[in-house]
Amino acid sequence: MTVALAPRAGLEHLDATQVVVRRQVDQVQRAWRGLDPGGLRASFTALVGPVMLAAIAAGQVEAAALATPYVNAVLADEPPDAVPPSISASAFAGFTSAGLPLSSLADLLIVRLLTEIGAGMSTTDAMLAGLRRALTYTATEITDAGRTATHVRLIADTRAAGYERVVKLPACDRCIILAGRLYRYSQGFRRHPRCDCTMMPVTRQQWRESNMDNHPRALFDAMSEHEQNVRFGAGNAAAIRAGADLSQVVNARRGALPVAGRWTTTQGTSSRGLAGTRVGELRKQPGRRYRMSQASRPTAGQVINDFSGGTREELTAALRRYGYLL
Repeated sequence: MTVALAPRAGLEHLDATQVVVRRQVDQVQRAWRGLDPGGLRASFTALVGPVMLAAIAAGQVEAAALATPYVNAVLADEPPDAVPPSISASAFAGFTSAGLPLSSLADLLIVRLLTEIGAGMSTTDAMLAGLRRALTYTATEITDAGRTATHVRLIADTRAAGYERVVKLPACDRCIILAGRLYRYSQGFRRHPRCDCTMMPVTRQQWRESNMDNHPRALFDAMSEHEQNVRFGAGNAAAIRAGADLSQVVNARRGALPVAGRWTTTQGTSSRGLAGTRVGELRKQPGRRYRMSQASRPTAGQVINDFSGGTREELTAALRRYGYLL
């Protein structure tokens, strides 16, 4: 289920960027069909690589060109002190977000493809894996170029105090917990491969206001129970529905590991973390800057399992003790 809970302008910009991405991804997918299993390197070099690089470069220019009208529209209600400069869309094309030439992506693709076949993977499976990587590279680099252009444009506009993260479902749990978060104009944008989240410029007045429609809980509540269970895990989703804080639940999953048959996590268990201060038993450990709790912190899903036969009050108290409820 896809819903539009974030600011309309940000979602419209996200949709426009995705149209660009889909158009170029389709070109790469069509070109991939010309890959010859009997002559992979030659057919890739002649038929696939050039199309992919041209598609990415064209998409980067298109996505970057959306930045100026988008930022202008969002900030239109506040008169500028001076005419903000426009960006050069072509300046954001021809290289990866890491600054490497786009040709490095083609080189990496064919090397990985041939290496996997050499390691024993079937040609069919290796080609499918290669296609997935090609589409990921294409989508990621185009979207990154558009986001970077938007960021540059809002930095150049003194009306923008920063930006708000816009997240549209379906999205990963890491992005959902960042929905609606405000960042200063100078802060970088956190993203992952194929991340299609975007940023919406905010004025100083908007910075002081709260957009109640664009926050993690609103996105979680807009998902069906099945979608919640798939995205967060059944136990963690149940904990969130019981009132657990989304950020605490999701962050705890990063350091999760089984201990004596129970899932525990080290996330948030330092003297700076909410769980660490509540659970206590803090001690200094070699190589650690902050004291760490010696008590294990169960994941939110494990807490649910541990108290499955208890009362709501007991479950709530346990979730609060381990830092999942604020």
